[in-house]
Amino acid sequence: MPPKSTKSNQSTGVTSSSGYLLTCDPPMKQFIMHLNDKKSADKKFILEDLDATHLLIKGDVRDEITRKVHEWMDENVFSTIERVGENLDTS
Repeated sequence: MPPKSTKSNQSTGVTSSSGYLLTCDPPMKQFIMHLNDKKSADKKFILEDLDATHLLIKGDVRDEITRKVHEWMDENVFSTIERVGENLDTS
């Protein structure tokens, strides 16, 4: 999805920025918010928390978030072979 962009309004003093609308489930949103909270104030990437499943994020961190989410999912998704105590008979 291309970045959302708004124009600056000199008369009201409102500044704007471009970003991406991120849609995800609530657990994924919490993980992304955790990533944002770990950053220093000048490096935070969430522009706005819209609702339970949507965030507006800075466009320049899209690839970083995608990479971190994939890493997190790889660490937390288990196959049936890795489960303990299940009948693993494949015959």
